[in-house]
Formats: sequence, C-alpha cells, structure tokens
Amino acid sequence: VGYEFRKRFDAGWYSGKVIEIRPMAANGYNHRCVYSDGDMEDLRLQDLEQLAKLDPNNNKTRKGLSAKISDRVKFPLTQTEYTKLLLDSEHQRDVETTQTLAKKILAKSAEVNDLVAKLPGMNRTRQMQMERINELIESNHNVTRKLEEAYLVAKDRREEVRVALGESTCLALGVEEDT
Repeated sequence: VGYEFRKRFDAGWYSGKVIEIRPMAANGYNHRCVYSDGDMEDLRLQDLEQLAKLDPNNNKTRKGLSAKISDRVKFPLTQTEYTKLLLDSEHQRDVETTQTLAKKILAKSAEVNDLVAKLPGMNRTRQMQMERINELIESNHNVTRKLEEAYLVAKDRREEVRVALGESTCLALGVEEDT
C-alpha cells in the first residue's frame, strides 16, 4: 500500500498508487490501484513489476518490486500503523475525488451560465422585456382580428357559393328550388 508507479495508456502516462491489498481477490489481481485521473484498476504483483521496468522515468537499476517499494514506503509494523496508513490513503483518495468533482461542477456551471446568457432577451432590462411582451400581445390581437374578419368573409362567400350552386343545379335539372 502506498507504492507509486506510472502506466502508459492511449492518452499518455498516468501516475498510479496502490491503495489497498485484497488478499482474497481472484486470479492474483489483489493490488487495488488508483490513477491520477481518478480511475481505479486491480493489478497483480507481476503487473506492477513489469510497469516498474517499462516506466521511462524509472532510473533505478535494481530488479524486483520489493527493492523499489522499500525505498519509497515505510511498511506498517503494527495493526495501528496499518489502519492509519489505510485511513490516510482513503482520505487522500477522497480529497482527490472531491477536487475532481469540484472541477467538473465548476466547468458545468460555467457552461450553464454561457447557455443562459445566450437566451433571447437576456440582454434586456425588465422594462424592455415588458415592452416587448406588450408588443407581442398587441400583434397577437391584431392577427386575431384579421383572422376573425377573414373567417366572416369566407363564411359569407361560402353561403353565396352554396346558393349559386343550388340555383345552377336546379336550373340544369329543370326543377324549382324549395324555399
């Protein structure tokens, strides 16, 4: 626990840290690791040894992970020391996670602010907005009046056409229309 390493992914090299040893893990993947971007992965001891060899920043010439770990980490000798180390690593992970989430929240908040600023009317005062609303209401009333007038004209024309069609039909058939 506490061993730090680097691993190459498609996006580049990321720092990792062993935060937990899980003795009952399947297939030897018992080293729980967290990376600098917050991702987690379970690795085997041989995976960590291989990463130590592949890291271009690793200038140690000793072989084996245990020699490298002993240079960097003080191993807990008592249960109290182990508990403190575990709590410290969990606290550090929580701090890093909180910082990452805070950055994401601030970025999303900035995006929301930008979107709100682009809404129509956001550059107008309340008075200007009320004037625009009144203009739209007046325009709506004018269109409604014109629509009602057009409806009445269409209704009258429909009646005229119905009457003319009835007269024409009666004339063509040679019958008189009932009135």
